[in-house]
Amino acid sequence: MPALPTLAPGARLLTALAGAQLLVALDFSIIYVALPDIGKSLHFSAIALQWVVSAYAIFFAGFLLLGGQLADVFGAGRVFLTAQLLFAASSVGAALSGAAAPLIAARVGQGVAAALLVPATLGLLSSAYPAGPERDRAVSVWGTTGAVGLALGVTAGGGILAVASWQWIFWINIPIVAVCLLTAGNAVRFGTAGQRAPVAATATLSACATVVASVLVFTELSRTHPAMPIVAVAVVVAVVAAGLLALSQRWSRPLIPRALLHVRTLQTAALVAALYMASFGAEFYLVTLYLQDVRAYSALAAGTAFLPLAGAIVVGNTVAGRLAGIRSLRWLLSTAFLTGAAGLLVLALAVATDGGYTPAILPGLLLSGLGQGMAFTGMFITGTRDLPEESNATGSALVTTAQYIGGSVGLALLVLLHGEHPAAPDFVRTFCVTAVIATTAAPLALSLLGCGGSQPTAVSSQDQSFEQKTGGHP
Repeated sequence: MPALPTLAPGARLLTALAGAQLLVALDFSIIYVALPDIGKSLHFSAIALQWVVSAYAIFFAGFLLLGGQLADVFGAGRVFLTAQLLFAASSVGAALSGAAAPLIAARVGQGVAAALLVPATLGLLSSAYPAGPERDRAVSVWGTTGAVGLALGVTAGGGILAVASWQWIFWINIPIVAVCLLTAGNAVRFGTAGQRAPVAATATLSACATVVASVLVFTELSRTHPAMPIVAVAVVVAVVAAGLLALSQRWSRPLIPRALLHVRTLQTAALVAALYMASFGAEFYLVTLYLQDVRAYSALAAGTAFLPLAGAIVVGNTVAGRLAGIRSLRWLLSTAFLTGAAGLLVLALAVATDGGYTPAILPGLLLSGLGQGMAFTGMFITGTRDLPEESNATGSALVTTAQYIGGSVGLALLVLLHGEHPAAPDFVRTFCVTAVIATTAAPLALSLLGCGGSQPTAVSSQDQSFEQKTGGHP
């Protein structure tokens, strides 16, 4: 009997790393089409429902830099295995949740797991594949899986809800984790532990507490009858936690290396990343609620409606990667954000006129997707352009952190605007606000990058394949 074919160690590891990227991307996008069903099943209000999204985003952002430090200290392989197990446990907890609080707690666990998984995955990839064609091919596979995961998530979520309950959008994570662990095997020996050093645990917890308390303030104020004692306590917690964060950054092990705080291109990228997620990132949430609550789309129809947006993001991602070596980064970022803002305005007009999907909604999705794909690539190339090679991972993590914190706070503000029971006029207003936020990023990029950022740069192999590295997803 012939022996069964086996994967080479490199192929086994790459399968595991690509599966991890799929897991993170899928969990970002699959949740949106399930929000209405989750809200009805667990009795979430329209305002409280944002926490299903924000709990993941806040803790993903808050623990991302710490995840990178842990991977450096304990080894990327150990952190990879720990993150996968935590992701599986949190997914089981989410699927078994019978009330709002346990589900939100499980989403917190998924966010922390994702924050550990992303830097560990990148660390393993860099350690296992030498720089050059071999690494480029590995990065291409890894990044493409992320783009597929984004598109697959919104569609798969709708498909699952058409035949099963919302709990299955969490159960689906278990076989993905199993495949990652089985294919990784001994391959996770790559990425050995480094010198033991203190990690920035105090700063990380302070940052998370600041953002959680701030979002809680906006959430409570969105209610018809807000509980002012809760608001007051949340404000105090936010202020105290922000103070602890500032003190830990100054006097103990900093969450962000102090030298990076003075890099202008990194500052610009972090700022526009926050605006990116507060505008384009909120589009998934707003479009989902609008299509299902106002237009009465089924979950499957809403998921299918997102496919052109995902495709446009991938196209914009690729276009930006090619333009980065031809046009200046300030031109690229400003053009990207203005293009995406125009798409958001088209969506606002579609809602105001009650236009059909193909003639009204689809053009807005395509235009906004093109803009946000270009912006996503542009802001990460900008953020890492002036960093030394050894700081690229930290710089990218900082931009991602700003991105998801901006998304959490921006979503809370939008929920404050559209209220507990949003109707079509409320969605017109929130789409217009997201367009204004996106537009704000254009003059900021032009002014902050200035003449120094106006020159095209020679694009390294890292930048040329950036759209593949990031997977094109927010």
